[in-house]
Amino acid sequence: MTARARQHQRGRPIGAVARLLLPIFLAMSVTALFAMVWQSVGEQSDFAELERDGVRYIQALGPLEIALTNAGSAAVNDREAAPEELGRAVDAVAAVDRELGERLSTQDRWSGLRAKIEALPSEGDDAEIIAAYGTVGDLLLALMDKVRNSSKLVRDPDADLYYLGDGATQELPESIVAAARFTNLLTTLSDLSPAERSATLIDVSTAGSALASNARDLSDDVRLAVEGTGSQSLGSALLSRLDRFNRSVDTLLPLLTPLQSGRTGVDPEQVGRARDEMQAAAADLSAALLTQIDIGLADRISSLDQRRLLASGIFVFSVLLALTPAGLALLRRLRRPRPPESA
Repeated sequence: MTARARQHQRGRPIGAVARLLLPIFLAMSVTALFAMVWQSVGEQSDFAELERDGVRYIQALGPLEIALTNAGSAAVNDREAAPEELGRAVDAVAAVDRELGERLSTQDRWSGLRAKIEALPSEGDDAEIIAAYGTVGDLLLALMDKVRNSSKLVRDPDADLYYLGDGATQELPESIVAAARFTNLLTTLSDLSPAERSATLIDVSTAGSALASNARDLSDDVRLAVEGTGSQSLGSALLSRLDRFNRSVDTLLPLLTPLQSGRTGVDPEQVGRARDEMQAAAADLSAALLTQIDIGLADRISSLDQRRLLASGIFVFSVLLALTPAGLALLRRLRRPRPPESA
């Protein structure tokens, strides 16, 4: 045997081992990449699911806020409230908190808020009623803020959903609380002494400024969301409702102007009509905002599920493709006829 033949024979085992190990290394690399993609997609999906839980919780808090402000207005204006409305809203939030409270860390805050709601006065001194309902309103806003942070809505990576979340969970709820304080204080002015009237006018003006500021910020949020989205339906779903809400605010705020100049008194019926329209517009806009956020999150989760499915298909195909040569080599080895045994 020549030296060249002997060298070739020695190299064959090394080449065979390399051909066997290379597909295995490729399969291991593909597996590692697949694991990284699967984990990343899973984390994004879990993030979006947590946000959807936050949306569900806030969808229950919205009607509770409306019911509380209605009850406060009725108490200030010596009208009979509708306790069933507030009771249903409380029960709805209690049910959501039982399901999601541990996940969103809201149980203690909800327990404290519920206790304050159950202790609210239905009659008495107007200032005490306004103060009591104001405290409950602040606690409700704090609970919304807790949900917003615990559910990661405040950190949504998409600009459109981030701005919609800011509008639905901060600016709009604060607008409702400010409007309730504005109208409740406004209707008490005629019963106050000149000194009390002067001090209360300042509080009314402060509440009106807060309402106007929140309404502007809400409009900016919706505008930025519409400009930043790829959805063609978002603008049509929100802009008309936003216009209605802004019109209701523009109707409500000027009711203070004549009082500041001392020209006329307050018409409780006019204030009540303006407040009711603002509440209805706010409730409609809130529901639309939260629905659009939930749709966006559901679409994201669906897209992530498709990515997982695609990654699984690519992983299986790549592993099979990488291991095919080794499998064929093994099959050939098994089919190779054995040499006859010597006698």
